[in-house]
Amino acid sequence: MTMTLWIFFGVLAAYVIVAASLARLIKNKDDFYVMGEQGSTLLIVGTLAATFLSAVTLMGIAGISYSEGPLVIGALGSFGAWIGTLIAVVYVGRKLKAMGCRTMMDFFDYRFNNKWVSVVALILMVVGLLGYGIIQLIGAGIVLAEIIDVPFPVIIVAFTLALMVFCSLSGMYGVVYTDTMMFFTMLAISFIIAPMLIGDAGFEAMKGLSETLPGFWTLGGADDRPLGWSISQFLVWILFFACTPALVSRVFPAKNDFVILKVAVIGVFFAPAMQLLVFLAAGAMQVLQPGIEPTDRAMIVGFMEHTNPTLAGIGLAGLMASIMSTASTLFVLTGFALARDLYEKLFDREVSERKGVMLGRISQALVAIVVCAVAISRPAGIYWISIYAGAIFAVAWLPTIVAALQWRRMSANAALACMLVGSISFIVVGELKRHDLITLPANVDNLMVAIVLGTIALIGVGLASRPSAYELETFDDLKQKRMSDSTIRDFLARDNGAAKLIREYRQVWLVMVLFVAIALALWGFLFSKLGL
Repeated sequence: MTMTLWIFFGVLAAYVIVAASLARLIKNKDDFYVMGEQGSTLLIVGTLAATFLSAVTLMGIAGISYSEGPLVIGALGSFGAWIGTLIAVVYVGRKLKAMGCRTMMDFFDYRFNNKWVSVVALILMVVGLLGYGIIQLIGAGIVLAEIIDVPFPVIIVAFTLALMVFCSLSGMYGVVYTDTMMFFTMLAISFIIAPMLIGDAGFEAMKGLSETLPGFWTLGGADDRPLGWSISQFLVWILFFACTPALVSRVFPAKNDFVILKVAVIGVFFAPAMQLLVFLAAGAMQVLQPGIEPTDRAMIVGFMEHTNPTLAGIGLAGLMASIMSTASTLFVLTGFALARDLYEKLFDREVSERKGVMLGRISQALVAIVVCAVAISRPAGIYWISIYAGAIFAVAWLPTIVAALQWRRMSANAALACMLVGSISFIVVGELKRHDLITLPANVDNLMVAIVLGTIALIGVGLASRPSAYELETFDDLKQKRMSDSTIRDFLARDNGAAKLIREYRQVWLVMVLFVAIALALWGFLFSKLGL
């Protein structure tokens, strides 16, 4: 076995060993679902950034950056993702954590106490998470099978067994700790391998690509995509990232509000910064090796043919990490939904701590088995599910969650109207457009249509009906709950708590100033070198 494969499988084994060793920390359901709310700044930054940087970044979007130019998605898409992630952490995640949520579904149950709202929200979440996760596993498995000469089913089974260890044995502990390990592997890609590829290509040669590929350094790219497509990418990344369970739930294990605020600065800096460097490195591959097909392989070719075997192994391990960090998060949330949000709430609300953990582990194993079987079969239909997955959260969940947090007239009927109209109209309009049965106006796509229709339905039903006494009471209660209040009370209850509180407050400001300066220096350097 080559050095590259030794590193690849060695890193995979390290993840499994660490995750298995963490099973001893699971004493109750809180440990399993939110790691006892003991997440430090490093751990939450690691899991947030690792979840953000998925195989879609290193393969799909890197392929677009290679063929069309880094700005097509990098300028508006990544900026939209940055805004969306900030909203997910600072606004949605903090508010739901203040409510004591252990899963995203806890919010819908608490806010509306309506079976149909919970059922619809649960279905949308399971379909969205599994669709997005499975297609990542399939696409990356196919590419890795070609590169490292290991059969596709073997790679999928290896990933599945590892995921079962992460999710089934150690729950959120396993996901968060292994995500943080994976984060450092991904940092090697973004801050070691990517700059090497950019350096080998040279900034002048990269700038010169616009002469052979007109539009390479424009928002439309070499394929001259319409402005509406770029705006749609900007919107979908904001709207999807702002409410996706994969990012919002990263806040729940955090130790306190200071950890969340530091994560909002550090984690939200690293996520787009890592993406930007990967996209520029993919563009550099157009100089180093034009003509790569399919273009999704651009970064992998860069690892294998333009670095030494050690870095190639680290690069492939980083790709594997991007798959597994996102997949483990998606699958653990699906398992949580089945065990806690479906079984416990519908069939056994008085389940014991020990039985609750056991049910959580069984649900994770079942999800892993189903995912493995579907991924190995490689169904064509799952591709379309994956396309709709992220956008469904944007058009169905986000207006519902924001209105539930901010609008006193928000009711279960309004929530149902928004989720159903938003998701169904997105799918129907998209399919009609894809089959050329309808034509949308210039610079308008089905995402924009669906979120407008869903929001109109929400407002219309909300104004036409009255919220129940329970919904009014929970809204008023919700407005009183702030994450900062519980953190202040906790600190003031400690010895010398006021001094510790002031010190933490100052640290947050110091971190913010430091990372703003780093971001300005990094972006300014790259933009000046590329003449943008």
